[in-house]
Amino acid sequence: MKKNILYIHTVLAFPFLFMLVFNACGQPPQDEKVLTEDAYVRWCPGNEDLPIFTTERDIFIFEETVTDITYDVEPGISTGDLLITIAQKFLHTPYVAHTLETEESEQLVINLQEMDCTTFVEYMLAMTLIIQYGDSTFWDFSQTLACIRYRDGIIDQYPSRLHYFSEWLQNNADKGILAMVSNETGSAPFESHVHFMSSNPHLYRQLAEPSFVEEIKEAEETVSGYRLNYIPKDRIESLESSIMNGDIIAFTTNIDGLDISHTGFALHQNGRLHLLHASIRSNQVEISPVPLSEYLEPMRRVTGILVGRVLPQKPEKGQD
Repeated sequence: MKKNILYIHTVLAFPFLFMLVFNACGQPPQDEKVLTEDAYVRWCPGNEDLPIFTTERDIFIFEETVTDITYDVEPGISTGDLLITIAQKFLHTPYVAHTLETEESEQLVINLQEMDCTTFVEYMLAMTLIIQYGDSTFWDFSQTLACIRYRDGIIDQYPSRLHYFSEWLQNNADKGILAMVSNETGSAPFESHVHFMSSNPHLYRQLAEPSFVEEIKEAEETVSGYRLNYIPKDRIESLESSIMNGDIIAFTTNIDGLDISHTGFALHQNGRLHLLHASIRSNQVEISPVPLSEYLEPMRRVTGILVGRVLPQKPEKGQD
């Protein structure tokens, strides 16, 4: 459990907390809402009453990162290179699993001090999107993160979170945030029949609620119906040139009931494709010590990869 938690719900319900957190971002609360209404409807309707579970330290890390990026990157930097620039600032951040699970009802957890592979991808993607679009406040970041993490961007209890990463990819592709590159470059159909969560509800505290299990089953049926292509392990090296810096890499698995076992970002180094990820191997955010194809070779439960490419997000002409 994290200490010194700030709960931010609405301006009307908790005006003091909202001012405490967001005045530090340089904007008064009444202006904040004006700024973000146009920002988050690009992908999702947004959460008017967004419950946020975070700390002042996390907000500081966000602000420091955005400020540094403003000075570090050149105008016109590509989306992928911007994402990698941001992600490398989090190298050596500790790997910690289950940071999204709290004793409270479902809410937007923001923990930039500890990450697992999925939350690392989510935080870096959300920062990239808002910076590229020209937004820079913690509220913009929060709304965009909620859009990425939850089905159609709406927080509605535990089952609304995108638990299976192939659904995470497809749902964010449907929003126009990314494109599934592996559907074009992949040479094998990826037919995943997911059921791990509903088959093992005892592993998830929230699934003690029977209605949640039924909702998870419905999501699993949808995910199992996807028709995606993947790149088999033995084809990755020959296709490295078609994968770009900042592409989202997801490890497909043959574990019964699961679809994806790990995720991170593509990064080319010394002419080879590596993985920038929150690693359980080293317990921190790292760059894989060997090229991705070699990294995956001994992993017998990994069958290949899905690849999603983050799409450029530009303000419409005439918009500041």
